[in-house]
Amino acid sequence: MKKIKLEAVIKVSNDVIIEEAMIKRTAGLLGEIESYNVNNNYSESQLNEDSSAKNKSENQDGFSEITKSINSANKIYYGSLSLDERKAISLTIFIQVNFDKIKSDENYKAKISSLFENKFSFEKSSIEKIFLSSGESSNFDNFKNKFLEGDLLQIIIYIWEKILSIGEEDDFELELVEKAASKFGLEPAIINDTKKQGNDRAKIAKAIVSIESGKVPYNKLKAFEKTVLLGLMLSECSTIDGQISKENLSQLKRILSSQFGISNNAASVILEKKLNYSITEKVEKVEVYREKYDLVAFLWEKILSTEESINDGEMGLIRKWRKRVLSFRCPNPTNLLSKDRRR
Repeated sequence: MKKIKLEAVIKVSNDVIIEEAMIKRTAGLLGEIESYNVNNNYSESQLNEDSSAKNKSENQDGFSEITKSINSANKIYYGSLSLDERKAISLTIFIQVNFDKIKSDENYKAKISSLFENKFSFEKSSIEKIFLSSGESSNFDNFKNKFLEGDLLQIIIYIWEKILSIGEEDDFELELVEKAASKFGLEPAIINDTKKQGNDRAKIAKAIVSIESGKVPYNKLKAFEKTVLLGLMLSECSTIDGQISKENLSQLKRILSSQFGISNNAASVILEKKLNYSITEKVEKVEVYREKYDLVAFLWEKILSTEESINDGEMGLIRKWRKRVLSFRCPNPTNLLSKDRRR
């Protein structure tokens, strides 16, 4: 025999009161009930609070496991890291590079902690866990050897992306990244290149923030923001059951690169963005029809203004997107553009 604990939130009519006899008659079918607790006035706010507390607890447990895996790993491969693991490793890099300063200067430690709260959306409790896991002595050489050069470069590019995505450039943050990259043996020219690639990603991240704010009609967005919006929607149209197949991913990357001028490095921000809603459905429901019409025109303009041709698979993806956005058959693409825009 074993014991189980069953938790459930059940919607019932306002006049229903859960009593012991009812509990035994229903849940009792599973086995003998030793104890139970019923809240007959459970509110939506309590549900949200309980869910938030549970997620926070799971996240904290998760970060404990992440810090253990970082410390025990022989090698750290960027491509296999989750978003949370990227944050944790980025912070660990700064801790290892500035170990003595952090241990002796609480203000310096607080500035790094604030950076990760504000720029990396890292919870303070998780940040503290990683600080604590660093121990009392540095082992930088061992940590440095966990990275192959390509993986290290991707981590540095990711760090640049996060700190350049919000607000203006900050001297403390710039120096922090440059010092870390230099300590890992990167030459100034390579550090500058990683910053450029990080900034390309940051521009896309900023564009996504602007799009999600909803402050500007879709057809009034800046050209680059429209391009990012199209990228997000095409990415969504390529996704089936939460995954993009290799074939669809290849087609999508080629469109973003050849037609939109977004490198594979920068496109990763679009491809990895997890929205808690359907951006395509949101555009589809816009009441001002011109907003959607102009987006289609803008898409064809991007395609027709390049010398790169679109293959059948890529055109199929574009048609799929267009059918979702517009409810009628779209006119010939060249008719959507003026002579000046086609030139």
